[in-house]
Amino acid sequence: MKKTLAIFLTALLAVGFSAAVFAQDGEPQLKISGEAKSGIDWRKSQDEGKPVTPDNTPVRLHSRDDAGGNQGRVRINMDYDNGNGFGVRFRIQWENFNDDRVPWSYGFGYGNFFEDQLTVSVGKLGASPWGTGGDLWKQLETELHGGIRIEYKPAWVPEDAGRFNVGFVLNWIDDVNEAEQATVVPTLWDILQESVIGVSYTHDLFHARVGYRLDSDLDNTLRVSGKEGGKLIYRMEEYMLNDLVPGLSMWAVGYYKGVGASSPDYYDFQNQMFARYAPPDLFNLQTPFTAEFRVGYDYVDSRSILHLKPSLYWHFFDKLLSVGAYFLWGQDFGNKVFEGSPYLYIELEPKVQLNFSSSYIALVYNWRQMYIDGNYTERKGADPIRQTQFINLRFCIYF
Repeated sequence: MKKTLAIFLTALLAVGFSAAVFAQDGEPQLKISGEAKSGIDWRKSQDEGKPVTPDNTPVRLHSRDDAGGNQGRVRINMDYDNGNGFGVRFRIQWENFNDDRVPWSYGFGYGNFFEDQLTVSVGKLGASPWGTGGDLWKQLETELHGGIRIEYKPAWVPEDAGRFNVGFVLNWIDDVNEAEQATVVPTLWDILQESVIGVSYTHDLFHARVGYRLDSDLDNTLRVSGKEGGKLIYRMEEYMLNDLVPGLSMWAVGYYKGVGASSPDYYDFQNQMFARYAPPDLFNLQTPFTAEFRVGYDYVDSRSILHLKPSLYWHFFDKLLSVGAYFLWGQDFGNKVFEGSPYLYIELEPKVQLNFSSSYIALVYNWRQMYIDGNYTERKGADPIRQTQFINLRFCIYF
């Protein structure tokens, strides 16, 4: 494995060097980017009526800033174009630093045809034009094996009418393991019914994109409880508010699993709407603060959850130093975790961060209380509340 990794990295550097030296307009070009994140993390947890129970590894190497569940994340993105509209894109990332494999997030070749009106991608797909983006990060064509993605971007649409991107993806059946697949023989119709359909539209005033994954009858026949339904994702952005109030923006993202399902047991609905205000040049300061408010509504396990998350971060010395915090509150309805609870969870996280041109160092403290399910007779009448705390010193480098 180590030999494979060494060969891969050597080839990557050789190609990158040659492309950087000889790249000109209309000639092959290679773009490499990525990030490296890690840190030191300490955590402890306590349930009401019970003594403190620190983790098995209360101190570990880890970053909680969207860096996976292990030591951190090293991510490398590559986009190679041969100068004629054909190329390859891939992403590899390590979250377990002891892993000697080359863990591919995606890797696919693409070609642009008919003056870039038609794009065909083949391989282990990623970088979806119909995904939700970083806030929720859902891409329906990346959940399984590789596939074929076809995008149509009509040139006959006038520029002032906006820009369209519509297409579909052919890949494989989801939500069925290999043992179950071995018991049936898929047909072309089964595969077509598992396609992903996507549409995006960009206008001077707003942007919207939607992706929908169909649900075939093949994997439904392998389920005792019936049809699990389709999957839908969306993202919407507005571009008008910044003209009225400089620094103000809003957007929304969502994920729906179990559309048309035969049972609510398959439902997993997530919705989030954001409003952000980062005023430019206020009080003769360059963006002195960033304020954000998120409201969300989720539905899972016959339980509705409403959550609110305000945050405020002040910037000093031309954003060299940022200091602030967020507060998170969630309330469940319907099939509550604990009947009569005034909330499902509350969370407070102050943060101090040093920002450099392509890196940052942050110190974070997090306090959280949430109601949990289980047998609480041994707790002598205490509410089933779990309190957790962590301190996370984070390091990140972008390139």
